[in-house]
Amino acid sequence: MVRKPQEGFPWRYRIVRASDYQSIYGTGQKVHAERFVLYGRENSLDHSRLGMTVSRRVGKAVVRNRVKRLLREIFRKSADDFPNHFDFVVNAKRGCATADYRALRAELLDAIRKLLR
Repeated sequence: MVRKPQEGFPWRYRIVRASDYQSIYGTGQKVHAERFVLYGRENSLDHSRLGMTVSRRVGKAVVRNRVKRLLREIFRKSADDFPNHFDFVVNAKRGCATADYRALRAELLDAIRKLLR
């Protein structure tokens, strides 16, 4: 039997502590996009991490979970396009629920480029 490579999103790439979120909101840079607000700052790790907040204003639980899955997949598949040792937090807006993968990916990569300038 041939084993498939793992395609998960390990905990070490996630921002999970409230103190980390508060620190990024307080000291990080912010970029407004059409479908989300991106916060970012450098970290002392050898890899980037992703955190996200998707409020009930975006939609019901099914919609919010879809948005989170899309963002995680974009982050995972586009890891080479992201700089190392950065923490990113994405705060989704209502328009994020209707976006497809390509549009959301292009917008996220553009926002990251703006953030790094």
